[in-house]
Parts: sequence; C-alpha cells; structure tokens
Amino acid sequence: MNPNHFDLPAPGTRVLVHGLGRFGGGREALRFLLRRGCRLRVADKSAGEDLQAVRAAMADLGDIDWQLGREDSTLLDGIELVVTNPAVADSNPLLTAARAAAVPLTQEVDLFLAAYPGRVLAVTGTNGKSTTSTLLHRALSRSGLAALLGGNIGNSLLADEANWRREQVAVLEISSFQLERLAPVRTVLGAVFTRVGKDHIDRHGTLAAYHAAKSRLAAIATGFVVHAADDPVAAAYATPAPLRLRFATDTTPAPNSAGVDDGFVALRLGREPAERIVHAAALRLLGGFQVENVMAASLAARAAGATPHGIGLAMANAAPLPFRLQLVASRRGVRIYDNGVSTEIESTMVAVNALTGRVHWLGGGKSKDGDYRTVADRIVTRVATAHLFGAAAVPLAEAIGGRVPVTVSTTLREALPRALAAAAAGDAVLFSPAFASFDQYPNFRARALEFHTLLAASAADASDDAAV
Repeated sequence: MNPNHFDLPAPGTRVLVHGLGRFGGGREALRFLLRRGCRLRVADKSAGEDLQAVRAAMADLGDIDWQLGREDSTLLDGIELVVTNPAVADSNPLLTAARAAAVPLTQEVDLFLAAYPGRVLAVTGTNGKSTTSTLLHRALSRSGLAALLGGNIGNSLLADEANWRREQVAVLEISSFQLERLAPVRTVLGAVFTRVGKDHIDRHGTLAAYHAAKSRLAAIATGFVVHAADDPVAAAYATPAPLRLRFATDTTPAPNSAGVDDGFVALRLGREPAERIVHAAALRLLGGFQVENVMAASLAARAAGATPHGIGLAMANAAPLPFRLQLVASRRGVRIYDNGVSTEIESTMVAVNALTGRVHWLGGGKSKDGDYRTVADRIVTRVATAHLFGAAAVPLAEAIGGRVPVTVSTTLREALPRALAAAAAGDAVLFSPAFASFDQYPNFRARALEFHTLLAASAADASDDAAV
C-alpha cells in the first residue's frame, strides 16, 4: 500500500485555487480537482491577458467560479480547502485570513504526493536541481524503468495522471517554496540534494529559514538521501532514511558513495566493487559542478534500480539544459555563454570558474538581500570586466569600486554590446545575471530569451558569427 494515498479532497469539496502561476501548477491542480468532482473557485491577483486566455481555454471543463483580479477575504466564503501557488508568500492577506478562519491550506505538489501510486525521487538544492532531475530521469529511462519528470522544472505531474502506474518512478524537482509548506506526513523514496547554499532570503527571511525549508525533504525520505560529502548543510539534515549516499569529485568512491576512478565517475553501493559509469572527459556538460550533478543523479538512479550501462549512456549523451552554462555562439574568436538561470552569485561563480581565458561578465537585475558587497568581492576575483544592467547596476558598480573595469546600463539591450566590445579573441562573454529578474522581467526565462534575441540581432553585423 502506498503511504501517499491520503488527504485528498472528496467529491463535492468546495476548493479555492489561489494563484494559477506561470508554469502550469495551478492550472493542473484545477483540472485534477475537477476530475475528482470538487466544486471550484479560482482567484488570482492578476486579471491579465495570459490568465484570461487560461480561463477561455478551460471554459468547457465545468462550472468554475472565476474571480480574477482580486484576493480579498470574502473569496473564502463557503470554502473548505485552499490550494495555493508556492510563489505566494505566507504573509499574503488571503492566506492569513484562511489560517485565521481555520481553512486548510495545501498546494499542487501535496496533491500529487497524496495521489501518486508509484515511487518518488525528489531533487532539491540551491543550484543544479533541473539538470540533476533531468539526468536522473534519463538514467532511469535508459535503464528500461518507467519514469516521469516534473515539478518545479516546469511540468506539473498532475497532468500525467492518466499515465501513472504503480511500477513507475516519478522524478520530482522541488523548491524551497514548495518544501516550506510540504505536509510532514508526505513521503518520498529518495531525497537528492545538490549543494545547499544561499538563496531566496527575500522570501524566507534568513539563511537558517531557507536551510530549514530544504531540510524538510530529508525528513520525509524513507529509502535514501544523496548529498555532497563536503556539504555541511545537507550532511546535517536528519532523516529516517536508512541509507546516505555521498558524492565527491576529489576521491575514489568509498562504500555508499560516488567518486572518480582513473577519470571515470564511479559508484559503490554497499561494499561492492566500484562501478565505472562514464569518463568525466566524455561529458557534454561543462564544468566540475556538472560532474557533481552527474554523480548525484547516478547514485539516486542506481539506488532506484537503474543499470550502470543505462546510467552511463544517459550521462554521456546529456547536453546542457537551456540557460545553464551553454556555449551559444563564437564570434571573432570570442566564446559567448548563456547561464541565464543564475539568480544568485553562487551559480554565477560556479559558471565563471568553469571557463578558461579572460571572462567578461554580463550581470544584473534585482537583489534578493541587498548584499552587493559580497557579490562584488567574489566576482572581481575572476572577471576581466563587468557589464551591469537593471536595478542592481549602480549599487553593484559602487561596491566593485574600480577593481575591474565596469559599464553601467539601464537595460540588457544596452549592456550586451558593451560586453561584446570589451572581448578579444580567446576571451569569453558570460551572461549570468546573479540577481533576480523581477525588476524588468516576469521570470529568469523571459530575461534569458531576450538575451538570445539580442545576441541574434547583433549577429547581423558579424559575418563570421557561428552559432553553436
């Protein structure tokens, strides 16, 4: 019997779905609840064209009470359950009113965990979650295991309900926003941690609170936990799981770990001999941090029953995900990289340290914590020039204080040609913002897509530009 089968709303339950979101979770929760026969009301503070389009597309699904453009407490009248978007903070007045009225709160990922009949491997951490989740899913699939991929990566697993099977593994990328609200009675087979650093202080308030949110995944793992051997945060997380699997890029694998054996990523489960998976030089993924992602995914896949051969094929053939340290063009001998996923300095430093030659950094956006000094002190150690844009540009330039040449721009459109002009043959231009996108964009994807659009447009003046 699957322990996740509980706490689903019964047919006829009056549910408020609060915040449809931009990545599908709210919409799929809505469809899931309709399939269960719930009576639905939908609220979102936005009444924009995108949400009106969602409403029109769902017009034939049933009698839904649409309340777009409002979040007042009267929306709770007659409501027995609120399903809220993880992007909505606990301080939201509607959620505050729901708690005061003792109306239960849940979220899309809890609905999935309560209903899914198969095994779940959940991936979290500060950077590398999507890459590790994708690698894990591919390793399972290459090994002949039925597998699904979804969650914070951008696909709601509720949308796959028709394909759910008991003999199946769901790989779930899960964020700190989702984890801080996760019901403690949920369970997953495996909890996989990329390195846990610093992020989202604007949401969680303190670094300790952010780390505590991440810890909730280890607390619900029943089979195993995977983390870096030298990550003190993840290593300290308490878990009922009987097996800890650690990875390190600077040692040969000890029992229950991943390491490097004569250049090969190698695994040891228990005290069996090491199994070579793939040579690090054969990976298409750039940087030592990607070797760690490969190790984390390989350990979890092997623990879930994947084969060494299937894992190796998956890892050797994996290309970087969009916006994650990709070489996107070479222009007059200048390599141009996209790491648009970066919204904090650790991700940017990992990217810049993976590159060779002089690096010209293109970064900026909105600070999550107002700590420009830390960003400045770290970035100046590795870049030749800095080309800043957005709300962070002026205060960050002041914090850099002339330690490297800096240009300050209002927009990415202005900053990109300045970064390209500073680079010479053999250099690299790195787009890795290191700040949130919300000063000028709805999300990091929109900002990264504009980078690609601007780069393509600038190629008209570069006849020897070669897209990669």
